[in-house]
Amino acid sequence: MLILNPRHVTFASTTWPDVTAVAINRETTRLALDHTDHGPHPTFAEAPQQRTTIELTMDLPRGDLNAPAPGDQGTLTLITSPSASDAQRRKLTCTAVVTKSHHDLSLKRGATRTITLVALSTNGATDPITITDA
Repeated sequence: MLILNPRHVTFASTTWPDVTAVAINRETTRLALDHTDHGPHPTFAEAPQQRTTIELTMDLPRGDLNAPAPGDQGTLTLITSPSASDAQRRKLTCTAVVTKSHHDLSLKRGATRTITLVALSTNGATDPITITDA
């Protein structure tokens, strides 16, 4: 899921300004495959373990020295809509842990910070991301 220009992003009690994009990626961390003797292709696949990662890209505020550190945990909340209006606003919430904070500098975009987080499920069975009307 790719979210462009979310309006509000907070992590724990900190507001992250100037977020330009949020990418939510899901991948399997353990894959079960089964084959038959009839050919080389799998006949069964299951993903019993999954990981949901969130990558936020933001313009770096001038003089900002408060980058989150790996291991920081908190509630991540963002509000987005299909356009810049208040119509069809959705709120995404999850508990997440920072795994990476990376900085880039270019002549075209200026300074950017990319923060990677892993979303945590409350009990291991429920989806770690909750989506509600804003």
